Parts: sequence; C-alpha cells; structure tokens
Amino acid sequence: MSTAPKQEKPQRTPARRTQEERSDATRRRIVQSAMRLLHKKGFPATNLQDIARGARVTLGALQHHFANRQVLMERLIDEVMAPLSDDGVVWPPATLPLDERAKEFVRLAWQTIYGVPSYVAAWSLFFGCKASPELFERIDATRARSDPVFFSRFITCFPEIEKNHPAPEQFAGFVFATLRGMGLFGLFDVAQAETDGQLGVLVQVIVQAGQRHP
Repeated sequence: MSTAPKQEKPQRTPARRTQEERSDATRRRIVQSAMRLLHKKGFPATNLQDIARGARVTLGALQHHFANRQVLMERLIDEVMAPLSDDGVVWPPATLPLDERAKEFVRLAWQTIYGVPSYVAAWSLFFGCKASPELFERIDATRARSDPVFFSRFITCFPEIEKNHPAPEQFAGFVFATLRGMGLFGLFDVAQAETDGQLGVLVQVIVQAGQRHP
C-alpha cells in the first residue's frame, strides 16, 4: 500500500529589519564603542577613527550618523546621564523593613549605576568636557535637574530619615556623594571585599540615620 509523501512545512523567512532598525543598531554599536574607549583610554585619546573601528563601521558611516565629534559627545552625555536621571531604577519596595530597604537600595544603586564600568567612562567624559563650555553646560544642566529628583526620591523611600534626621536633604546628598566617590575607585584595582565592606558600612549609616535617637 502506497502512502502519500509528507508535505514539508514551508520555512519561515526571517523578518528583515527595516532601515531605521538597522540605523538604530549601528548607532548603538558606535555609542558602545565610544563608551569602551572612554573607559579604556580616556576622553582626549578617544577619536572617531578608533570609535568607528571598534563599532565595525567605516569612518564615513560613523559620520553619516554623527556628523562630528561634538554631536557624538552630545549623544554620549545623554547616554551616560540617563541612569542618573531615572528616578525609578534604584528604589526598593516601601514595604520592606528599614534595614532590608537600605540594603536593597545600596545594592541596586551600585549594581545599576555606580559600580558598572560605564560610570567610570561617564566621569572620563565629564572631565574631558570641562574644556568645552557648551558640552559641560549640557552635563551641568542635566545634573541640576536630576540631583533634586534623586534626593527627593531618597527621602520618600526613607521617610524615617525625614522624620528623625535633622538635615534629610543634606544626608541624601551625602549618600549619593559616597556612592559617586566609590564609583570612581573603579579606576583602580580595589579588592571586592573592600568594596563590599564599604557598601555594608553605607547601609549601616542609612539605617542609623533613620532610627530615633534619645
């Protein structure tokens, strides 16, 4: 008895990316290449040729997306400042007890912003742009908008500090200044145990600031 041959299922053709999607992917590779070079070589030594090479594009293709170094640096400023402007990335649930909330806040802040390689690259960009007033004003304007948001959210996240600390806003500034300073130690070979210990101390300081003292 003969059997009918099995019909092969038609293979799906992978969806082709649109031109805009391809352009977005290219711009993303260029930005990532620039960030790697900023972290590795610093602002003055980061040039368009090396950025293009790292992104696997021609210099002409890079300049098609970013007409010159100034335009690319402006994009990088927006890129590195974005996490510092996001008021939802580091805040733990308000239902956690104070000690657990403080521990989770420090963990999230370190793992998403201050302890990642891109944070060191951001500071290389900040220092390098100091000589370019237009770029530095862009950075300073973003910082001026983001700092009050972060400080306010910190106080909202830790109402115990607002209630029990004599200067809650200044304390919030101190916490973020501490995290920034620790982030810059990414330039050096700091033992993980030392970093973990300092983050643990910061947790304790936050908890103590939220406790009522006689």
